[in-house]
Amino acid sequence: IKALSNQKYRDFRNKFGEDVGLITGDMQIGADGSCLIMTTEILRSMLYRGADLIRDIEWVIFDEVHYINDSERGVVWEEVIIMLPDYVNLIFLSATTPNTIEFSEWIGRTKRKPVHVIRTNYRPVPLSHHLWAGLKMHKIMEGKQGFTPKGYAEASKALLPASVRAAAEKAKNGDKGGTNSAAGRGKPVPSRPASGSKMSTWQQQGSKQDWISLTRYLEREGLMPTVVFSFSKKKCEEIAASLQSLDLNTAAERNLVMSFTIQTVARLSLNDQALPQVVKTVEMVKRGIGVHHGGLLPILKEMVEILFSRGLVKILFATETFAMGVNMPARCVVFNSIRKHDGVQFRELQPGEYTQMAGRAGRRGLDKVGTVVMCCFGDTPPPQTLLKNMLTGSSTKLQSQFRLTYTMILNLLRVEDMSVEGMIKRSFSEFAAQRALTTNDYPKLLVRGTKTLLKLDEEFKQDGDSRISCEDVEEYYFASRNVLSSSKELLSYLLSSGGTGGGAFVAGRVVLVTSARKHNYVRAPALVLRAPDSSSKSSNSGSTDDAVCICMVLLPQSFTCSKDDEQQKGLKLGALNFIGEAQSRFFAIHKVHLDDILLVSSTKHKIDSKAFYKEKSARQMPSFGNAFAGAKSMKDRDDPFAGMKVRGKKGDTSSQNKATGLSQEAQLADDAMSYLVNAEHAELNSGLDLLDLRECAKNMHQGNSAMEFGTACDRLEHDVAFARQFRSHYHPNLELHYVTVDRKETLRARVGTLRHLLSNESLQLFPDFLQRKAMLQSLGYLDENDTVCLKGRVACEVNTCEGLIVTEMVFEGMLNELEPAEIVAA
Repeated sequence: IKALSNQKYRDFRNKFGEDVGLITGDMQIGADGSCLIMTTEILRSMLYRGADLIRDIEWVIFDEVHYINDSERGVVWEEVIIMLPDYVNLIFLSATTPNTIEFSEWIGRTKRKPVHVIRTNYRPVPLSHHLWAGLKMHKIMEGKQGFTPKGYAEASKALLPASVRAAAEKAKNGDKGGTNSAAGRGKPVPSRPASGSKMSTWQQQGSKQDWISLTRYLEREGLMPTVVFSFSKKKCEEIAASLQSLDLNTAAERNLVMSFTIQTVARLSLNDQALPQVVKTVEMVKRGIGVHHGGLLPILKEMVEILFSRGLVKILFATETFAMGVNMPARCVVFNSIRKHDGVQFRELQPGEYTQMAGRAGRRGLDKVGTVVMCCFGDTPPPQTLLKNMLTGSSTKLQSQFRLTYTMILNLLRVEDMSVEGMIKRSFSEFAAQRALTTNDYPKLLVRGTKTLLKLDEEFKQDGDSRISCEDVEEYYFASRNVLSSSKELLSYLLSSGGTGGGAFVAGRVVLVTSARKHNYVRAPALVLRAPDSSSKSSNSGSTDDAVCICMVLLPQSFTCSKDDEQQKGLKLGALNFIGEAQSRFFAIHKVHLDDILLVSSTKHKIDSKAFYKEKSARQMPSFGNAFAGAKSMKDRDDPFAGMKVRGKKGDTSSQNKATGLSQEAQLADDAMSYLVNAEHAELNSGLDLLDLRECAKNMHQGNSAMEFGTACDRLEHDVAFARQFRSHYHPNLELHYVTVDRKETLRARVGTLRHLLSNESLQLFPDFLQRKAMLQSLGYLDENDTVCLKGRVACEVNTCEGLIVTEMVFEGMLNELEPAEIVAA
């Protein structure tokens, strides 16, 4: 970034004159200029300090904005974008940003301004990609023509030892001698000798002779100036030192370099001029060889940059940072390796990183094609799939690297215009969540839900006189919810093994179900007709949360069913959602979810479940393209046996069978209804006996799991006993009052969820903020009112390293006995 800043300063100074300034961590020149070039860290520091300069800013241009992906410094870019005043206009530049629209939407939402996206999908100077193998370049891709497997195969062949290549050629052409050849005798062709692990064969580094050969080839082919990217400062120095026998500059160029280096080094003190790094760098640039990395003195980096831009450094060994937007294109770019250490682990280059560095090749107006070379010094080239993805894959999407730091929290608590919660809420990481909240009109829904809830609470309070013998319905509601929750937990576990849950859901089992909002019944007795289907669970990754059983439910006494009910037309006993009548009470065939089952009783009856629920009414065979779909049914065709009677039978008995069938159905319904009514009476008098679920699960577990399940069963029994203590449980019209409470409390829960989503507590980093703030308070950086103390103000002034550690060292007196130079070294 500093290299980019230095170069931009020189370019702008040459074009716009003296009114251009530069502010970096290394130097400050012309800070009162109308055009200032600075790093994002400097701008962030100005924003936190409230510098007077901020009031005068009209435009901020962010070059190489994809640097927001950097895990260490990307958060700085987000901080600056969020904190810049609304009157400042912004321009963002990048060559590798695939999710431009998403990023622009975040910018527009954060700054409340329209964003104009200008996109170009081609390079002015196309690139030609090569592998360096066997002292030759093998083209594997050019422009947008796609990957060339032929070039890759040639490179692989060129890396084979001479003896292996000869044997392979011989086998390919076929030895006409026949029997005397290895191929003719069926012996395998010798392969290349093994050298280390499979991965290391293409990751080997080049020797001194390899680099001399490559450099001479580039010079001979006119591919200089060249930038060689190596992902190690030490490696850059080693490779450059290995070329000390080469001189790439002419005598005239050497004189120009010498005069410039003398002027540059003269700005240093006599002691600094004798530093090994200065002496070595000056000697190398005279021969047209340069090194550029973060370990160089700033003045030496600037010297190398200027000499390279003038064409006096022919080959430059640089680290990845040189590619970050430095407008110093070369004719050729060479990759020493395509593996790097990203601070956590070694990995291959991502497509965006490769594109950024390879983009330094090709000088506009000077080169028709930019040449990119990947060195292959091992026995094999990099894997073809890896190369293909790196060359043709899409760049890494811009992703937020926003994180809270102690320094950020301290700085934000000192300023009035921005809170820590506001910074988190406006970050790129929270963009999707915050956009969803406003898109779904959650704030309006919260206002409307709050008003409705207040109205329902008021109505419920006013109707208190009508709830005779049901005054405790609210307390009963919450007790009932606890029973439903405990019951679902246990039944889900039982059903996880499949079947009937150890006998809990056998046909004829009596259960109590509650479905107030949907079906308007509470603690209603029901007979299990079909256990939850194991096939439906398997389709949901084994989860039993959505498991349903089919039950015959006794509807409350207040239920009435009209004969003209549209939903019941065409339904018969055996169909789902059928409502029938027996013994002056109504019953329904319903799907019952696990979270609607209040309890499972120990009572069970022998019933014909197929008479009440026929599988075919709910399940249909899937259609696989019926070849006879277009044929007429038998109803539509003439019956060839019309008018003929079956032999051996007298008269037509169909009407008699029909009558008999109906009487059987009525008898079955009466029997089942008597079971349900008796269960209702039992529950309202002494209470149904609970099924011992421990017996159902005795073959499922042992040890700790059995103890945990037993504890859960005890909790369910306690919850059921507690719910039965309320008078409301025995009220004949309980469902009328229960539904009112259910509606009110369901709305209250949704309002609470909305309020949480719209509050700071829903922010992903909010718990981290509370923990960090507590830490700062315990160390004395903040007081109990979140006011920044003296230690906190000191920590805010530390920008180049971990502020808290340095502050603790200062206040502990650890630096008191050290000289300034020793403190810097520490």
